[in-house]
Amino acid sequence: MYRTILALLILLLTVHPVMAKPLPGLSLYGPSGLKYKADEPYDYSSPKAKPGGHLVLADFGAFTKLNPASLKGVTAPGIGGLVFQTPMDSSSDDDEPFSQYGNMVETADLADDRMTLIYHLYKTARWSDGQPVTADDFLFSFDLLKDPEYHPIYKQYFKDIKKVEKIDPYTVKYTFNIFNQELPLITGQMIIFPKHIYGQKEKKFGADFDNIAVGSGPYVVDRYEFGKFITLKRNPGWWGNNLPKNRGRYNFEKITWKIFLDPVAMREGFKGGSYDAELIGSSRDWALDYQGDFVQRGYYLREKIPHKRVAGMQGFVMNMRNPLFQSRKTRAAVALVFDFDWSNKNLFYNQYTRSECYFDNNPEMKPKGLPEGAVLDLLKRLKEKYSEDVPKTVFTKPVGAPGEDAPLEANVRTANALLDSEGWKIGPDGIRVRDGQRFSFTLILASPDFMRISEPYKNNLKKIGVDMDMKVVQIAEYEQKLREFSFDMVVANYPQSRSPGNEQRYMWSSEAAKTPGSRNYMGIQNRAIDDLIDITVAAKTRKELVDAIQAMDRILTHQFYIVPQWYIGYDRLVYWNKFSRPEKNPSQAPIVGNIIEWWWWDEEKAQRLEKARKSGKSVL
Repeated sequence: MYRTILALLILLLTVHPVMAKPLPGLSLYGPSGLKYKADEPYDYSSPKAKPGGHLVLADFGAFTKLNPASLKGVTAPGIGGLVFQTPMDSSSDDDEPFSQYGNMVETADLADDRMTLIYHLYKTARWSDGQPVTADDFLFSFDLLKDPEYHPIYKQYFKDIKKVEKIDPYTVKYTFNIFNQELPLITGQMIIFPKHIYGQKEKKFGADFDNIAVGSGPYVVDRYEFGKFITLKRNPGWWGNNLPKNRGRYNFEKITWKIFLDPVAMREGFKGGSYDAELIGSSRDWALDYQGDFVQRGYYLREKIPHKRVAGMQGFVMNMRNPLFQSRKTRAAVALVFDFDWSNKNLFYNQYTRSECYFDNNPEMKPKGLPEGAVLDLLKRLKEKYSEDVPKTVFTKPVGAPGEDAPLEANVRTANALLDSEGWKIGPDGIRVRDGQRFSFTLILASPDFMRISEPYKNNLKKIGVDMDMKVVQIAEYEQKLREFSFDMVVANYPQSRSPGNEQRYMWSSEAAKTPGSRNYMGIQNRAIDDLIDITVAAKTRKELVDAIQAMDRILTHQFYIVPQWYIGYDRLVYWNKFSRPEKNPSQAPIVGNIIEWWWWDEEKAQRLEKARKSGKSVL
């Protein structure tokens, strides 16, 4: 009898994966990576937070939809995260590279081999119409990925989820196609939609979210008008209000975004009190504006808030789908003549640091010096396998912006020599020509503010016989051009987390280059990078991940896909003096997101401000 039971136990352990103890969250590196227990709030929350008040923000460019996951259109601000939720909530704590805690999920069982994951849902979870959140909603949301109107970025992001099964009304099992250390946490980032609302046969995923948005989040849509504003109001019966991770969170009774189509009108709108807080993106505005009487009297505050986010990469992106940019030498020439030092001094008031690579501002991931150790071995193997995809310079030069240590005159000479070697001849009008084609392209911009920044670059390009036109388009047209890759050059930003993984696919992979709506705007099809993405995703240790990222960063940098621009290690914020906030700022999250989630309306400050403005006196 004993032997029979023992044999049965062995069989069961062989057939079924070993499940770990149910946990309130998941960490990339196991249970030891979780900082918080189930009953603990985040330490960047505040027990002093009070509900109430109306936060008014601004958004540039008109929104066209209430659907956060469809391909076409521009989603209204606040919809993702405040109205619709994901199963898990990512920590923004400095001490946790990648940890998640239950949003809609009470506990998670992750198999020891990380190939299956079971969610136990909160039985108290409700949609904003009062209906319970069930396993059927999770299955429905996974099946929605097959809809042709679903954004392909998400399809790619979740492609390694093999299947989703309902165990009981409040238990869901995920099975994965491959081992991917990050995949269980990626699963927690899928937007969950209510089946009883959007699963009706007559509903169309890409069209029927314009009039309704039923989610499980802390806010519901109050009022909106396309092109003008949207107001969310706090759901008074929100089921998640008393969860430990939501203590001191989502405090504003209402949040409104006013839509602006002109940046000057937007700036003046803030100073006139039309909205409450603004993240300043312009160095000129920060240096010269927001310093008048209202600042001196303390009506609104001007503050630098340090952050520890990975800088990522921002720059002029060359679209290699255009034959002009298919040559590495040509891309290098185009990149060499951007004079960052001049721009930083004359345009940016020396506020910025030049971007040198794709994982800047992070001492762990940013490559240093020449490659060595495991990184060097990786690059050597890839060079043998894909000789043309791994430039020789990855072994002989450190990462860095093209020509950053040389004067512009020297970079212009080098760029001209590179273009000469590629067969580009100076034409009668000073613009280079090859095989009857002029070296002329258009930079598409979403804001006129970038015109003054791009003009000096345009002038420098003329010095090497390259003609760059500039065109500002409305945000809806701009988004469409990005989705369809119908541009020559754009300005793009590629933010990175401390735990890079699956998202690298839709930035740099060969598959993403062929997928409309991906962020591979450059059209990169590099087999070595594809392999390194796979290694990153499958990494079982932090060292394996960092080694792969450093190798990939070196290839990306030395292929000159982007003309690197700059980054800044703090957020520049102006806000009216009527709010209070926690003592600790979660510096891994954008500051405006922190305002929405963790700040609160301070009635005493608001009254003091109103009284001071009426009398013209200081509030300080």
